[in-house]
Amino acid sequence: MAGGLKALWALSVVLLVSNWQHWTYGKATPQVPCYFVFGDSLFDNGNNNYLTTPVKVNYLPYGVDFPLGATGRCSNGLNIADTIAEQLGFDSFITDFGVGGFTNFLDGVNYGSSGAGILDETGYLSRDLFTMNIQLYNHKITVSRIAKQLGGDDVAKKYLSKCIYVSDMGHNDYLNNYFLDTYNSSEIYTPDEYAQHLIKTYKTQLEDLYSTGARKIAVFGLIRVGCMPSNIQQYPNELDDSSCAYKLNDDVKIFNSLLQTMLEELNEKHKDAVFTYINSYDIDSDVTNAGFKHTRESCCQVLQSGAVPCQSLSIPCANRSEYVYWDGAHFTEAKAWAFGKRAFKRQLPKDAHPYDISELVKLELHDNDVNNVNLAQL
Repeated sequence: MAGGLKALWALSVVLLVSNWQHWTYGKATPQVPCYFVFGDSLFDNGNNNYLTTPVKVNYLPYGVDFPLGATGRCSNGLNIADTIAEQLGFDSFITDFGVGGFTNFLDGVNYGSSGAGILDETGYLSRDLFTMNIQLYNHKITVSRIAKQLGGDDVAKKYLSKCIYVSDMGHNDYLNNYFLDTYNSSEIYTPDEYAQHLIKTYKTQLEDLYSTGARKIAVFGLIRVGCMPSNIQQYPNELDDSSCAYKLNDDVKIFNSLLQTMLEELNEKHKDAVFTYINSYDIDSDVTNAGFKHTRESCCQVLQSGAVPCQSLSIPCANRSEYVYWDGAHFTEAKAWAFGKRAFKRQLPKDAHPYDISELVKLELHDNDVNNVNLAQL
């Protein structure tokens, strides 16, 4: 065992040096002035480290392929939010919000929190989390600091209107709420009613984000939660032909459908902004997993059958680029890159609507003429 741990630490040191190339290739000019991230464990870059919660992954083997080691990202390396930042041209990592004691907030902030959801009650068993409402509150703190730094609210809003905002929320409202026996959500709501409840709340939150000056907002749908290794283990009698827990996938598809309609309504209401839908469910599909050999297994050793987190200091698989899942629920860096590239630059029209993130970057938004943008000019 001691030999294995020494090998793991030695490997992490080697990878720390070799992977530094991700962000130290020289000063780049970002395509946008700033990038703000709202989300759950797929986007969290270490905010939970500051919180009183057991939902933390700031230990090896997490981060074994990450330049800074185990930072709290639920991955062996970069997560989806990181890959988008790199494609946007940022030459350093977007800072976490932490407890608000950061100084480089003008480049953007990551507010993501593992276990958090759209609903405040989601994840309450995990105690202290940054729910979507708290993430928005934290963002308002950032906006006030930017206004002070730039010399006023009007200047700040003009600056913020050129930034990219991404939001990836809702997974935990199912995984750590609706699908859990410890909650009574599934007794109160049918799947359709629950999705409507989430969407109504989420719409208010996105309106709140708009009010802070956000104008270019990419909203990610939910991935196929029924294909996570942890859920395949927990629902062995509810698997479809693709070996996924079909009931779980069916429920999140209802949410995704309503989300698209809601974003269309926001676009109709706010002509000076664009809310674009990233089709995470289809991007996270067996078609897009074609380049991976292992699509239903965890790369690291999880604590027990059906669990999510990696066992502390365990030795992960060596061929990580061949795995979709790092632990019981989260992607490897290889999958995060495959996913992030399609969110940034769609390969199929259905990957994003009305724009992918690269197109969102290029939009020049003015009052009442957003819908008249000619994509051929992008």
